[in-house]
Amino acid sequence: MKERRMGRIMFVSSQAGQIGLFGYTAYSPSKFALRGLAEALQMEIKPYNIYVTVAFPPDTDTPLLAEENKSKPLETKLISETSGVWQPDQVAKILVKDVVQGNFNSSVGPDGYMLSALTCGMSPVTSITEGLQQIVTMGLFRTIALFYLGSFDSIVRRCMIQREQSKAADKRE
Repeated sequence: MKERRMGRIMFVSSQAGQIGLFGYTAYSPSKFALRGLAEALQMEIKPYNIYVTVAFPPDTDTPLLAEENKSKPLETKLISETSGVWQPDQVAKILVKDVVQGNFNSSVGPDGYMLSALTCGMSPVTSITEGLQQIVTMGLFRTIALFYLGSFDSIVRRCMIQREQSKAADKRE
């Protein structure tokens, strides 16, 4: 790619690589790390007209997700349901389009767009328009995110209380 002075590289992370979630204590950090790798690599190879894309796909209707759902903690299932499940062909079309366009972030759906804007930090932008959109939407998206986080905390708390009540009932029997 360096010799040709052009190319595209994609890393596939996850929406769980943008926000730490209950049940993903091992998974989320590895997906967060991909973004750091991508940012550093992008800075090194951009002069060669090589662009990096980090994809943050949502839950996608695949056999892997079906298998994961068999052992996923209740809290994680309930939190995941807030974003929905996407079809693989929908996700693939968006990710490929973003790679071809040289976008650094690739997200799917409104939740994915919001997460990417909220977690953009020092990530490269593809255009001035993208940077301005992030600036303009940040306050609104942060407000929405606080409601999501409150909801997630409530889910975790309710599940904990239900488990404790179930344990207490089992002891009485």
